[in-house]
Amino acid sequence: MSRLVKLLGAIVTGVIILALGSYFWYQNAITIPNGASKNLEVFSVEKGQGVDTIAEKLVQDGFVANKLALQIYLKLNSDQANSIQAGSFELSNSMSIVQIVEKLQKATDLDYVKLTIPEGMRYDEIAEKAATVFAGKEEAKFVKSEFIAIAQAPDNTTFNSKVTAFLKKYKPAGKNLEGFLYPETYFFKPDTTAQAVIEKLISTLEEKVITANVITAAHLEKYSFYEYLTIASIIERETFTLEEKPLIADIYFRRLEQGVQGVKLLQADATLTYIVKDWKADVFPLKTNKSPYNTYLYPGLPPTPISNPGLAAIKASVNPEANDYWYYIHDNDGVVHYAKTLAEHNENSRKYL
Repeated sequence: MSRLVKLLGAIVTGVIILALGSYFWYQNAITIPNGASKNLEVFSVEKGQGVDTIAEKLVQDGFVANKLALQIYLKLNSDQANSIQAGSFELSNSMSIVQIVEKLQKATDLDYVKLTIPEGMRYDEIAEKAATVFAGKEEAKFVKSEFIAIAQAPDNTTFNSKVTAFLKKYKPAGKNLEGFLYPETYFFKPDTTAQAVIEKLISTLEEKVITANVITAAHLEKYSFYEYLTIASIIERETFTLEEKPLIADIYFRRLEQGVQGVKLLQADATLTYIVKDWKADVFPLKTNKSPYNTYLYPGLPPTPISNPGLAAIKASVNPEANDYWYYIHDNDGVVHYAKTLAEHNENSRKYL
């Protein structure tokens, strides 16, 4: 009997310890801020968005570190969860979960600029889009020419310490910012400068790729961050679906490492259209262009990325899907057709183009 009592006592003790541990974990998770930055940034809740979607977005935007703790807090405080309003909120990652949920109860009519950057834009296209959305704002300080000048020669600009450290580590000296301006939907105050916009885009790239361990130290043993970014930028412009990206990434890496008929040419049409800054340009007359971006003439990677890729393209660049193809084309409907040999590729071109 005493053995049974001891066993039950041990079980009860274990349960109490586990319960206390869970309680203290939960209390810490909801009261300790995600970070130390007190910089306020706009967080938007769209009408009809569910609690889980809002929680996911808070984590993605870096305001909350522990999604599970946030979800538990919202379930235990359903009155607050049901009172989250649609609208705009100024948050910082120095706020705790408790403070953030409290803040989400009171939407404010903030005057902000919404900038949505699609995947695969060049920096000059981003500058044009940003100039359009900031236009007309009375307090506007965004200058398109300033954005382009910084993007062209970033080494001449003194960025904030975080961005400076990131670029020093991952951007080769003398290179522009093509590839580093992360495509996403952003909310800016109307008086945000071109440099501040650029800093936000770069810091978001770091959060999405480095902080999130999409590109790890193990990946960097084979290729540099800049090389992965360059490959991803080409993948972004050369593909139409998620499924294609890792397959075409593998084709490019094999072309870089093994070459086709002994020549390590990528032969990517998008690098040709980048030369003339026109994605819809006819590529055939451009194949004789002497630009170093011509991957039909010059082996290896182009001098810089050719666009600003999204997360799916970056993930494909570090996780290519092995296959036996060496060629591909897209027909007029955007459907991809792969080939293992040049003869097959020529036949696909004849049939589908």
